[in-house]
Amino acid sequence: MRGLYLSEGAMLVQQAQLQVISNNLSNLRSTGFKRDHGVETSFAEWMLHELRPEPGPEKGGSLRPIGSIAHNVATRETVTAFTQGPLEVTDRQLDFALAGSGFFQVEGGEGILYTRNGRFELNGEGVLVTAAEGFEVIGEGGSIQLATDDVTVMADGSIFYNDGMTYGEASPGRLAIAVFEADAQIEKYGNNYFVTDAAEGGEDEFEVLSGFLEGSNVSLIREMTSLMAVRRSYEAAQKIMITYDQILNKAANELGSSA
Repeated sequence: MRGLYLSEGAMLVQQAQLQVISNNLSNLRSTGFKRDHGVETSFAEWMLHELRPEPGPEKGGSLRPIGSIAHNVATRETVTAFTQGPLEVTDRQLDFALAGSGFFQVEGGEGILYTRNGRFELNGEGVLVTAAEGFEVIGEGGSIQLATDDVTVMADGSIFYNDGMTYGEASPGRLAIAVFEADAQIEKYGNNYFVTDAAEGGEDEFEVLSGFLEGSNVSLIREMTSLMAVRRSYEAAQKIMITYDQILNKAANELGSSA
């Protein structure tokens, strides 16, 4: 029966991998999306032994270790890859992109959310908000209110009104870019937003670009290659399960009748 459980576990793992790959492919063109990949693990391994009978009055035996076998496999966790996505030119003045580390901060319904999607707009009060949900973008002094969308953002996130070839003396706001340590636990919240309890830290190696958006870091070739590997692994596990089922059927119906 162990073979049935092993093959079933392998099929469930590949099914979970398929769901991750499908989600990556569906977000191939989502701005600021970060791809996921599943990490597999095995349960505790069992040591297999060979029983060697030894001649003697007691007719005992000795055990010789011949290797180990995993009890089963499972998906341990889904990990997000925060590698840089391609920068796409939009020439829209309220489209911002981050080159390097960091996240834009927005005021979500239940607290601060982090995102790499810098497609913003002005609401009716002139406050800078996300284009999709209308969440207020957080600046270093709170929300950012602008008199016009004719602005330029500097590399450090400072926003200036355009005035010919010059900038005003005072910045109406500066984007609050959140940077975390490389080992910070950052989880997906949905709609390309992230949440974390980690404190900000790490090196501020970022540059804010105006008129750009960061594309998804999903590679179509890589995902299709992974998809084929998952399909082959699933089919192999399925064939193993069918073989074990046939063996058990034969044992139950033929061995007993022949005896």
